[in-house]
Amino acid sequence: MNVGVAHSEVNPNTQVMNSRGIWLAYLLLVTMLHVVLLSIPVLTVPLIWTLTNVIHNLVMYLFLHMVK
Repeated sequence: MNVGVAHSEVNPNTQVMNSRGIWLAYLLLVTMLHVVLLSIPVLTVPLIWTLTNVIHNLVMYLFLHMVK
């Protein structure tokens, strides 16, 4: 038993974050979500920021915790 030694197994749910180009795609998708929400005229800017954050958090929860 190795006490205090980190294991080298990578969490399969987070492996995708090391893929080539994923950070650019991630940034573009979040930006596109925000722009789409901004195009809805009845929503205020603070509400749009809140919706962007809530949708982002829900999607990240699904991708990083629920998808096996």
